[in-house]
Amino acid sequence: MIALNDAAVYKAVSTRKAAVSQWAISIGLFFLMSVPAFAQDKSAEMFLRSIYGKAYLGKDAKGLDFSTRAQLNRYFVPELARQIDADGVAAAKRGEVGELDGDPFVGAQDWQIASFDISVQAVDASTATGTIKFSNAGTPAKIVVTLKRLKPGWRIQDIDWGEGGKLSALFRTH
Repeated sequence: MIALNDAAVYKAVSTRKAAVSQWAISIGLFFLMSVPAFAQDKSAEMFLRSIYGKAYLGKDAKGLDFSTRAQLNRYFVPELARQIDADGVAAAKRGEVGELDGDPFVGAQDWQIASFDISVQAVDASTATGTIKFSNAGTPAKIVVTLKRLKPGWRIQDIDWGEGGKLSALFRTH
């Protein structure tokens, strides 16, 4: 028969409690780290709200300036930014308007928007879909934006204007 003194029992119980506590913390951290969609949705949503904000609201809204490659890179994935820029440069040389003849963010040349309803759904850790609903001069509109997470942050991979087509489709034949 083995005799245990109080110190040995206390040490055994303390060691077991510490192991159970560490296990519980590890499981909790695992679940927190395996559910990045909440944080992803919020940062992707913040990116979209930075676009669909003051620049497009109200009677005298001017929209965002995306006339340079650097500005395009702030909003679009590199390939799409390159395509938009190349098309604009080529059209300007011909004295014409490029394939993108309106504002891609609202899918129109003119707008009068009072508010936006923005929702974001995570697809995976690096892709999300944003849905933007608004009324442009009394006409309801819905735009679906495919987002990609890159090192500098979220960027637009494509914009679907519904019956108005897709941004990426404007450049497929070039």
